[in-house]
Parts: sequence; C-alpha cells; structure tokens
Amino acid sequence: MDVPSVLNEENPMMRRSCCLLLALLLGLSLTGVAGAEEQQRPVRGVPGVVGLSPDPELAAWQRLQFGMFIHWGVYSELGGVWRGQPVTSGYSEQIQMWANISEAEYREVAARFQPARFDPAAICSLAKQAGMKYVVITSKHHDGFAMFGTATTGYNVVDATPYKKDPLKLLGDACRAQGLGFGVYFSLVDWHQGHSFDGGNNNPIPASMEPVIEAQLRELMTSYGEIAEVWFDMSAPTVRQSQRFAGIVRELRPRAVINSRIWHNTGDFRTLGDNEIPTVPLDGTWQTPASIYHETWGYRSWQKREDLPGKIRDLVVGLTSVRARGGNYLLNIGPRGDGSVVEFEAEVLRGIGSWLGRHPGAVLGASVTRFGGQPWGEVTAKGNDLFLHVTRWPTTGELRLPGLATRVRRVSEDGAGRLDWRQDGEDLVVRLPATPRDPVLPVLKVELAGELRIIPANAVTAGRDGAWVLGEGDFERGNSYADQGSYPSTRQTSVRQTAYLSGERSGAVSVTLRGTAEPDTRYRVSVGEQSRVLTGAQLLGGAIGPFTVRSRQVTPVTIARAEPAHQGQELGARLSGLVAPTDRVVGWAAPPAQVEIGSRIEIPVLVTNLRSREVSGAVALRVPAGWTVGAAVPFAGLAPGQTRTVLVPVTVPADATPAIEEVRAVVTGVARELELASPVRVVLPNQARGKAARQVSLGWGGVPERAVDGNTGGDFSRDNSTSHTAEPANQAWWQVDLGRPVGIETIEIWNRTDCCARRLSDYWVLVSAAPITADSLRDALATPGVFTVHQPGMAGRPSAIGLAGRAGQHVRVQLASATDPLSLAEVVVRGR
Repeated sequence: MDVPSVLNEENPMMRRSCCLLLALLLGLSLTGVAGAEEQQRPVRGVPGVVGLSPDPELAAWQRLQFGMFIHWGVYSELGGVWRGQPVTSGYSEQIQMWANISEAEYREVAARFQPARFDPAAICSLAKQAGMKYVVITSKHHDGFAMFGTATTGYNVVDATPYKKDPLKLLGDACRAQGLGFGVYFSLVDWHQGHSFDGGNNNPIPASMEPVIEAQLRELMTSYGEIAEVWFDMSAPTVRQSQRFAGIVRELRPRAVINSRIWHNTGDFRTLGDNEIPTVPLDGTWQTPASIYHETWGYRSWQKREDLPGKIRDLVVGLTSVRARGGNYLLNIGPRGDGSVVEFEAEVLRGIGSWLGRHPGAVLGASVTRFGGQPWGEVTAKGNDLFLHVTRWPTTGELRLPGLATRVRRVSEDGAGRLDWRQDGEDLVVRLPATPRDPVLPVLKVELAGELRIIPANAVTAGRDGAWVLGEGDFERGNSYADQGSYPSTRQTSVRQTAYLSGERSGAVSVTLRGTAEPDTRYRVSVGEQSRVLTGAQLLGGAIGPFTVRSRQVTPVTIARAEPAHQGQELGARLSGLVAPTDRVVGWAAPPAQVEIGSRIEIPVLVTNLRSREVSGAVALRVPAGWTVGAAVPFAGLAPGQTRTVLVPVTVPADATPAIEEVRAVVTGVARELELASPVRVVLPNQARGKAARQVSLGWGGVPERAVDGNTGGDFSRDNSTSHTAEPANQAWWQVDLGRPVGIETIEIWNRTDCCARRLSDYWVLVSAAPITADSLRDALATPGVFTVHQPGMAGRPSAIGLAGRAGQHVRVQLASATDPLSLAEVVVRGR
C-alpha cells in the first residue's frame, strides 16, 4: 500500500496514526506533523463541473457532443480539378467561383453526376464507429445546386443528374435507423439564384431570393423527419431576413438547433472559425466545425493524404480540447463524386473511434470542468472521476493539476497501471513514467473521494480584516461572440465578470463596485447563492448587500446582465471593487495593475461607509519608501453605503527597482475603520512607445505605429489599435527602432482580440543593435549580431519574453509563414 493512499483513507484515526508513524520513520517532530495536519484543513471550493444549458433542447444538442459533417455535391465530381489542372485557390467545394466556371459548364458536370457508390447505411455505420452521435450534410452549398428534391428549381440532384434520387432522404432515414441525429447545412449564398462570386461570401440577400430560400427551408423542415441541427452559412442578411429564416425552422422543427451563421445573433449556438480551439473560456453553447485537411472541405483528388497516425492524433486532440472547453465538435468528410468515402478519411475516423474505445467516458459522456486548458493538456470529468488528457507529456516527469479541492483516492494511466501521486497544497502532482502507454493521446484517470470542487486560479484571499479589494485583473471574464450580420463582423464579447473570494471569516459583507456600466441596463449581482438585480446606475451608486460569506469556502461574486438579448450580448460594464464586512468605514486604493519606474500617476483612493450613519474624517495613501505622495484629503458627511473617491498624485522614483509593491489607504478621524493594502507591480519603462515603426507592407489601413501607441485594445475595427500587413503577405514582419541601445528585460507581444487572433502564431522575435534589413525570415535570422526567440504557439495578451538585459535598438516580430499577414495590437519593450 503506498503512502498517499493510506493518508487519504476515510478513517480519521487511521490518517492520524499514519501521520505519527510516518513522522517517527522520517525523524520528524510531532509538532511538524500537527502543523502538516493543520495545513490539510480543507477549503471548500466551487463546484468544478460546468452544467449544460438550462434550455432542454439546447442541453439535448450539447449531449450530442461529436458529429459528422459531410460536404458533398456536384463539386465533388470535379475533385478540385478543372480542365485537367488542379485549382489551388480556395476550398474545392467552391471551385465554381475559384475556377470561374459558368453555370452552363457546371450543368454539364451535374449531367454526369452518378453517385452509384453512395451508401448512407455505411456512412452512418462509419460515424458510429468513430463515436459520432449525429450527421450534418450539405443540402445546398454556395453553388446553389440543391442536393435534395425541391419544387423551387430544376437545379437539383433529382432533376438535373442521372442519379434521380434524393440523397438527403436516404441519409436521413439511415441516420434514424441507426440511432443518429440528422441535420442539414444550408448556404445563404446562392450563385444560381443571382449572387455574384465574392471571395468573402458576404453577399447581401436581395428580396427576390427570399421566396426560394423560404420555400426550400420549408421543404427541408417538413420532408426529412426530425432535424437535430440546421447549419446556415455565410451571406450578409438583414435582421429581418435572419429572424424570418430562423422563424421558419422554429415554427416547423421546434426541436432543431440553429447555428449562429443565420447571423444577427439569432441562432441558438455560436459556430466558431474553422478548426478553432478557443484560447479563452466561452460561456453558452458553441461548436467547432473541423476538417480532416484544413485546405478543403469538399473532395480534392490531389490532396496529400499522409501520416495517418499523426492525423488521428491531431484530430483526437482537437476533439478533446473542444469537448473539454464546452463545445460540440463537428468533423467533416468529403466523399468523392461517386459517393464513396475516401479510404484515408475512413481510417482516420476509425482511429478516433478506437482511441475513444480505449478511454470510455473520458470524452464522450464526460462533462466540462472549470479547470480550463492546462500547459500539459485538458481536463474532463464524469461522476467522481477526472480525466487528464496529456497532449504534451511533461519532460520533468511530473504533471501538476492546480486548484483541486477534492480529496484523491487513486490515479492511474487510463487502461494501464496505477501511478504515484501526492497532493501539494491545493495541487495534485502525478509522477509520470518516461513514456505514455497510449501513442495517440494518453489519459490519466483520477478517482476522487467526492464531488469535484476546485479552487480557481484567480481566487482572492481576504486579509486578516476579512475584506477583499478586487482589481479588474481579479475578475474572470466569461466570453462569447456576437455579430452584426456577417462573418467579418463577428467579435468576441465579454458577458460576465466573476471574482472568487476565500477567507477565514464568516459574516455579512457588502459589495462596492466602481468602473463603468450602462446606466439603464439591469444587472444581476450574485454572491454565492444570493443575488440582487440593479440598474447600472444603482450598481455604481453605493454599497450592495448585505450578503453572507462563509469561512474556508470559496464564494463566487458574479456580475452579468439580468436579461441578455442573446448569449453573446456584451456585458457593457468594466468593474473593479471592494467586498468588506458591514458596519465598517473602509479605506481602499485602486492603483493600476502596474506602474512604470520614473512615472507620475494619480491613484484613486476611496473611502466607503458601510456603517448605518454618516461619517467624516480624512483619507490618505501610504506608499513605499522613496516615493512621493500627495497629502491626506478630508471628507465630511459621507452617507451610509456611499463612497468618496480622491485622486492622489504619486511619483515613482527613476531609480526604483522592478518589484511588487504595496500601497495602503489610511483613514483617520473615524471609529471602526478598515485600512486595506493593494498590490501594484513596478515595471521598467516601455521604451517602444511612440518610437518609429515600420512593416514589410501595409494592409487594411493598419499602420505600423498602432503597435507602439500604448493602446493594447486589439479590436481592429472598433478601436483602431492594430497594425496589419498586406494580405496575402510576403515574409510578413514588423519592426521598431528604439532610438538608442536599450538593455531589454522583457518584450510583451499583445495579440488581437477579434476574429483573427490565431494569425499571430508561430512567430519570431528578433533583437539587434543594427537595423534588420532583410525581408526573408531566413536572411533576417542570419543577420550578424541578431538575437532571436521562436514562439511556436499563438501569442497571448500579452506573451512576455524575458531577455535578461540583452542590449538592442531594433526589435522585429516576424511570422514563420511566408504568406500569412501579420497583425499586432502592441509591442512593449521594457528596459533601461
């Protein structure tokens, strides 16, 4: 019996005895053992599992989890080839546009479309072998050719091809026979009905096209049995059109779930970008459409099909990552024109199914957790079991899961042997073998002693006074997406702010918020299970409460819209605040998260009256030695529940040292005051701000100076904060001249926040004393005296690169890709 399992037995006397025995064996004092026991007193965390949608239809759709997408049509007959030549531009299902094929020529292709090898039962069987629970097929793509029998046009598979059958009818029947859900893709772009070729597929819908779209939707919703999902795509409809088309689906198939590409936030779930794995936690319902090859969705005869094991692993990682973060995964196949499934694609799906079979319950049927993505992989849960999906096997020999508040019984490599483990405070640490057992994606199974509870990474511990000062950075943001009627208008939104409170005292507290909020919007403020609904004006107008917090229990504090118009509606508030015991006068400071050495700033210093009568006194700011600070400011007649704010000038000396310092609000002249300290990070100055910048080319009006203007906003269209090279780009780079040699401690790369953040991936940062003049990355890396750092992943907000004082005057950011555009929100160079 190993020591961890003994120490984690249910019997407390056994646990005590084992601790004493272990102490004697190791020569420890009994005092040390008692101290260890005291440290093991549990903190009750928050529930670790993220629940499904409260809407039963959406929850049923979420339980589908993993589906098969099928892109198949007349374009499949061409296989990405026109007049004997591969068409290398665009996706092959859009070959009519990219090869500029006339409709007359396209009809000739349809006239030879005879999918004798289309076998719906076999396709459904393959889907089930892969572990999929539903199938979505293209009923009509951008070419406007209907792959179902329709009375709206003769331009359809029954009337215009020798096949003369309705494949959607055949596939829908096969899905139901095998217990699979059935869904349809429907393009709102229709080149046959009058849309022109548009590389972005953002065509508006003229009124003349509405009757055909509406009639086809009615046919699809009435002639093919129960529909699990309707997957609209592209175009730029009006609000009325989006609502009208969605209304037809909801009228005729109320259980069908509609994706967001119906636009204007009218759908039921958000469709992410192709193959997108979100980098931030997403609230609500969403789905990632994934493709076996990123280059195409429809069949491409000349597509490279190689490294089957690598392809299986990549897609298993994609499936696991999306499921662990709360999305459904819709994985595409592109059958040939004859209807047959490409053998490579079938083998990929069987490989995924084989892996799922080796790890039952680890992905399909598992729940999302609040752990989020980990440096080593992903986490799912089922019952009292945790599954750790190790996408990056740690070279240290140990895997660490932070914030686990539930006692562990056992850890094993799923399907293999037991592993050694220990609980290090609130972290689970697992000792790993040198190599994993599963070559595709190893999974560790953690058996828990009870319900999963976690201590969130951003949990804030109260001081001895039982109060919490919450800066913006202490709030977890719930993210989603919203659009204004098209794919390019889709933006990431913040829909929730949540802070997590942990402390040693129980009692009544009040919440005081500051920042911005929409005055007339109704917000819900929740503290644990208790909540209040207030307008934005009331939210910022005084203390809110009382609420109750309990000792050694993590209590979430959440601000969200009380009545959101849709799941992606922007919160419309940016808040920080104070949670403090009632019946106190509280002094608190709200400094920025960081201040630069040598800067002069004004720090808000606040006094909040949580007592039941007016108070008067003075408030001041205590700062580190060597800083200069303004004098105390008197206040009088401060009413119950109200806050008074003063701005106190502070100067950080030029010889200060980078560190985390503390500023403290000091209240005088009142009884029962509470004085709170706030941390502030002291950093070196940003030597890049306002300096001369240039880039290899210019695109979309995104000038290079935007990346050194001090604005890290990152939304290209909304705040003009983002640089941009031409698209497509040739060896895209951006460069700043610091004006003099600088000893650089840190370079911060700030990514965008909108649709295109994934573009800033696999990039290099180059530092040189002399200008870097070469365009090509190879030549730039070979420049004499240049120092280089490769960043293979996606840039964050920010990604910080330590240079330990390396001298340089010129800093370049360059993509590894020779064709992708480069876009930066900000480049911060900290040094002296």
